[in-house]
Amino acid sequence: MARLTMGVGMTWSFGFKAAVAAAGLAALGSGAFALREAPAELLPGPSRAQAAAAERLPQPVRVTRVRFAALATLHTFTGTVRPQHETALAFRLPGKIVARLVEVGDVVAAGQVIATLDDTDARLTLEAAEAEVLAARTDLVRADADTTRSRNLFGEGHVTQAALDAAVSAEAQAQGRMDRAGRLRDQAANALTYSRLAADSPGIVTGVMAEAGQVVSAGQPVASVAQTDALDVVFALPEQMRKALVGATASANLWGDEGRAYTLILRDVSPDVDPVTRTYRVRMAITAPDAAVALGRTMTVTLAGQAETPVATLPLAAVMNDGQGAAVWRLAGDGVQRVPVLIAALQDGFAEVRGGLAEDDLVVSLGAHKIDPARPVRVVETDNAPGL
Repeated sequence: MARLTMGVGMTWSFGFKAAVAAAGLAALGSGAFALREAPAELLPGPSRAQAAAAERLPQPVRVTRVRFAALATLHTFTGTVRPQHETALAFRLPGKIVARLVEVGDVVAAGQVIATLDDTDARLTLEAAEAEVLAARTDLVRADADTTRSRNLFGEGHVTQAALDAAVSAEAQAQGRMDRAGRLRDQAANALTYSRLAADSPGIVTGVMAEAGQVVSAGQPVASVAQTDALDVVFALPEQMRKALVGATASANLWGDEGRAYTLILRDVSPDVDPVTRTYRVRMAITAPDAAVALGRTMTVTLAGQAETPVATLPLAAVMNDGQGAAVWRLAGDGVQRVPVLIAALQDGFAEVRGGLAEDDLVVSLGAHKIDPARPVRVVETDNAPGL
């Protein structure tokens, strides 16, 4: 009986020790898990202070001083030098061309012969007209003598009034035939001169449309001559930019020669837009062309519009867009302040802006998208606005 009691006690003692060991292991595991979940609480106090101090270090920035200026709208186009007056020359009567005396590019003077027709028929017509004039003059002389004789006889009472009237009428008819023959002779003489095609004014031959031996009709172009004393620049203007001509100042430079600008004056704008290119043809007169401005040369036309509301020109890197619209960072004390702006134009790495900025404001000009507004800033470089 005593042996049984000892065995039960030993069994109970062993089970109690096992339970205590298991509880200790559980407590140790719980402490390890808590240590893993809260590492920050285990950091030493000096490390947290150093991290907070690092977060408040000033940010080095480069700034630009704001300057406002009126913005002139500039538009450039490519045009070609063309004559203000270009004439297609043609014969006034049909015939066969026997000679064409000019080629494309030839400089001609006023009255210089361009081409000639076979004038055989014109000469024969003139000779017939001259013969008709001679016959009409003979009839007029006879009619005049008859009228004089009839007046004398009527005065002596030998002829009646009717006979005198008939003589006067015959003389008037002879005078009419004489006048008509003279006009026909003059017309034939003019026709003979029309067999020679001459330039009306000095210029340069820009085209030939007929050759020697060709039979042409009256009015059919034979050659075109452009006057070189007045020149235009012609360019295409997109239909959505037609308002750019209103109040604009125009100038032009020869392609490859930007050293000299030529003043332009608007001459005309085509009333209809081209159905293919959707552009208007614009002609502008060159006020003082020189020898360098030759026909066919390419020119760059610049239209300077009227000045608009003043804008500030800033480096493109100074403008950011964080989803709330364009803005810049303006210096305010030892920090920065976000200022919304309106972008007027973008060109050559710069932005022209309007908005809440004022003259002489300083704005961050580099890395605006990396600025932390909660930290102070330290200016390391100050630039003036572009162009100043």
